Amino acid sequence: MLADGSLLRADGQLAGTPSVVFDAIAVVLSDDGAKVLMMESAAIEFVRDAFVHLKAIAAADGAKALLTKAYIRSDPGVVNADDTGAFIAAAKTRQWEREKSVRTLA
Repeated sequence: MLADGSLLRADGQLAGTPSVVFDAIAVVLSDDGAKVLMMESAAIEFVRDAFVHLKAIAAADGAKALLTKAYIRSDPGVVNADDTGAFIAAAKTRQWEREKSVRTLA
């Protein structure tokens, strides 16, 4: 539901739309929503793949448990969802400084 009370129709689903197709992701969940998604491998893979593909991630407070479950560490590209300015700035590029922590470079 949007701020004005209207609904925005989803055009993808968690298990069928991988995070790699997005430039950045926002994980806006309640605590209860995170508990449910922590049992879904597709949700864990979605956020983990975004992290290892060096995407910016905005996370609401409720989403922190899901990110922890996906072994996502805090870095400059993982920002609080309330800080839209930081998210937009991070989303303008890949998080190259993260690369050395997610893969072995030859």
